[in-house]
Amino acid sequence: MDLAHLELAVQRLRDAEAAADAARADVEMEAVLAVRRGAAVEDVSSASGITPHDLIRLEKTAGGPEQ
Repeated sequence: MDLAHLELAVQRLRDAEAAADAARADVEMEAVLAVRRGAAVEDVSSASGITPHDLIRLEKTAGGPEQ
């Protein structure tokens, strides 16, 4: 049985999941930077979809020079 179409669909799904993970990491990083630069947690939460609780946790645990 030829599974080429299934294998292609699985690869597309894996690629999409990897892209979503990368985009999520970018959003988290930019949200943390926005809070560190003085943006209100509530505003960043609303724009990013990250809950205020999670945003504060991310900001506290994120490394980097702006901490």
